[in-house]
Amino acid sequence: MDKQLKHRAPGFRVSACLDRTSERLWVTGYEAGDPAALRDFLKQLAISEGLGKIILPVRPEDLNRLQGDGFKLEGTIDGYFQYDDGHFLAAFPRAERSYSPALSRQRKMLAEIRGRKSFRPVKSPPGFTLRRAGSRDIPAMAAVFRRVFATYPAPVYDPGYLAGAMNKGDLFMVFYHGRRLVSVAAAEIDSCRQRAELTNCATDPAFRGMGLSTLLLRQIERACLDARIGCLYSLARASSFGMNLVFHRLGYRFGGTLINNCHIAGDFEDMNIWVRPAAENVSSAAL
Repeated sequence: MDKQLKHRAPGFRVSACLDRTSERLWVTGYEAGDPAALRDFLKQLAISEGLGKIILPVRPEDLNRLQGDGFKLEGTIDGYFQYDDGHFLAAFPRAERSYSPALSRQRKMLAEIRGRKSFRPVKSPPGFTLRRAGSRDIPAMAAVFRRVFATYPAPVYDPGYLAGAMNKGDLFMVFYHGRRLVSVAAAEIDSCRQRAELTNCATDPAFRGMGLSTLLLRQIERACLDARIGCLYSLARASSFGMNLVFHRLGYRFGGTLINNCHIAGDFEDMNIWVRPAAENVSSAAL
């Protein structure tokens, strides 16, 4: 289970999530009057908890102050801190976690994807229904997640977790083929900071290649914009040609690669950052 932590000391304040599944420490808030003291605290905490990676999103004015001493820039999300970009620093208390043998192959694949046209019109196939998910859809959603992912950073197989996510305001969209739920995607929404992560994309293997994820994500974008969410981004598995292609075709901009970032589909995987530039223009895009 994840553990939330808050700590205050002379020279810094920090809040963070200790993610046991992905063996990482994700900083969710900070003040850094003494950057060296903050970095040292995070490294010692990660080591004591047996965690292999630290993720520290920082504001532009703190980037140069907090880099160094093992913390390196991996990527950037535009508007992550409402009006400021978020620069994602990473440190690896376990050195082997910093090495990704798949990185070279993934970069070649990414170059191929980014060389393609950025938008392809997609229409909903006949016999399929797209709508916002509700509580009655939760058991079927959990079943799709179980079929698609051997492991996942969040317990999306647990109906109780999905119900809690809906209750706190996360948005889920689903596709049905007849009475069968075949595809799902979501937005984890932080209304206070006006940002949303597009995530939890899963399509039944028998229904892939039909553009269902693209259509779900487009509807989620529109709903987020209606709710005045200005920062839209996603972390896509760097090994997944299909999901990276989806975000590129939707007009998202590549923002960097987070190395061995989370435990998904049975192993640690690199995650590519995709950010929607000029998000206010999404609603004017035609399907």
